[in-house]
Amino acid sequence: MGNGDPVSDGNFAGGGDAMPAPREVMPPALGAALDCDADCRAYCDGLGLENPVNVGLCGSSWGVGLALRPIDRAEACRRIHADFIGRFPTPTEISEVCATDRPWGDVVKSVIDSDEFVLVNQRRWADDLLYNNRAVNFERAFDMDELVGKTYRGRVAWDQFAAVTSAHPVVMRRHDTPGDRAEFVFKLFLGRPPYEAERADLGRLYQLWTNGYWEHPHVGVVPDAFVRFDCVDGDGQPDPETIGECTSIQWGYQELTLAPDPGRMVNEGEQEGTMWAGYIKPNEWERLQLPGRVIAQQPAFWETTVDRAMEQYFGYALGNAVPEVRHELVRYLLRYNGDIRALHYAIGTSFAYLQSSEGASATDLRWTYGPLKQIQVEGWLDTIKLTTGTGLSQCDHRLPHPEDYVGEEALEEAGGWAFALVNLSRWDVDEESRDVIGNYRNLARTLGGCPSNEAGGRFTTVSVLNTAVQEAFVADVCGLDGGGIDIERLLPAGVTPRQALDAATAEAILAHQQRLFLGRSLDEDERALATNAADTCTPAPCDAQTFARPACFALLSSSEMLFY
Repeated sequence: MGNGDPVSDGNFAGGGDAMPAPREVMPPALGAALDCDADCRAYCDGLGLENPVNVGLCGSSWGVGLALRPIDRAEACRRIHADFIGRFPTPTEISEVCATDRPWGDVVKSVIDSDEFVLVNQRRWADDLLYNNRAVNFERAFDMDELVGKTYRGRVAWDQFAAVTSAHPVVMRRHDTPGDRAEFVFKLFLGRPPYEAERADLGRLYQLWTNGYWEHPHVGVVPDAFVRFDCVDGDGQPDPETIGECTSIQWGYQELTLAPDPGRMVNEGEQEGTMWAGYIKPNEWERLQLPGRVIAQQPAFWETTVDRAMEQYFGYALGNAVPEVRHELVRYLLRYNGDIRALHYAIGTSFAYLQSSEGASATDLRWTYGPLKQIQVEGWLDTIKLTTGTGLSQCDHRLPHPEDYVGEEALEEAGGWAFALVNLSRWDVDEESRDVIGNYRNLARTLGGCPSNEAGGRFTTVSVLNTAVQEAFVADVCGLDGGGIDIERLLPAGVTPRQALDAATAEAILAHQQRLFLGRSLDEDERALATNAADTCTPAPCDAQTFARPACFALLSSSEMLFY
């Protein structure tokens, strides 16, 4: 699947709209209802907007006399990298990828075409589906991850992705009963819990699934999903007496049965009479995807897809506040045959996304100022790794418990094949001890990232504990108590560690670090702070490194490194 032609040509419209000026009318009073009358509608229609978010938003903004707050290119670059790439940009990326003479639509297209964009979304789906190699055969997680990757490369249409996911063993094995599986998939793709009748009815299409354990040829016994052969007679035909247990009628009459094949059935043990999921044939696999195809036929399926993306990028439910935006995005996504990249492109090039979060008040309409979100733990850590060169390993969301396959005991049980599995994954393995290097994972999990997915997934919070952990890590990176990264990284060209600290040197150091870590230049207030720091530094005389390391700590632990 996903090995043929792309779902669409990838040439998405709407990336070149010009920011409209508000219609010359009195803007609505705070709290007043918005009314896009005939003149408003005519004004919006005459703007020639192509981006679906802009089209849907016009009647609630420019058409009624309201202006948006556009951001500059550097801030837009920082936002698009944090959201689409999963980390903040380097100075080189700001100047080259987001060059001011480059059309913004080309910038968004380039980040969508990147491997990092795919990885960010694979990690999001790992959070949703709770990959855990102690609960599910790890091969299922790798397979599902590949499906997500193909989908976000435009190789699998979104409704087809939903159909496959709805019957994927990585989902089936995480839930016990037909009703549990039905409820999970229903909430995942329709955005709400099912009513009891819907849960029971859709659950009949999950009657054939059960859980068990399979003897993996290399790593031993692993948990996996199995298929039963309910609701059929001895000839493999639907049994009139039991077929109702495998039939949904809520969304049309839908039967789901499989004919048993003695050559592929388990003959003993708890799974006797069932078939291991790894033996499912293509035609059977297609039939088992019936629940997802039923769900994808519902209008709410596409609306939920759009709403999830808007929540991801805007941080609030724009589709509820301005339903016209949801409507236009659904039409746009269907126009490109369910190519999920089109949805992300439309949002990333929209004026609702490309506006500042500053200057807003509690009574402002939410869509007249931009998003402000907390960066995920991995994004914060990866940015610090990239900009400071500090020695951190990494996580692999497909295999939350790699320690099960490495180390002396695991090697005795599973042998070199299991070790190779981990060694060729994204986990870093110590060459001498042959154990996983866990410094990244241990720090990330303390802060809510890199989840093990035992029962729940990641968490995002701001707390005293989180702040203390973050500050301790940053203090170690910047070398406040000795050690830390090389001082040369924290100093601009031409400044030496022992150079006397004066106002000009302090300003140069802060400007260098701010460009490195935050991707922007100093403002007047920050220049004044640098001058004051040089004048009041004690014990005098201070040198460049005495200022550079605390400046590093202040920037890397600042709110600007956590929120964007």
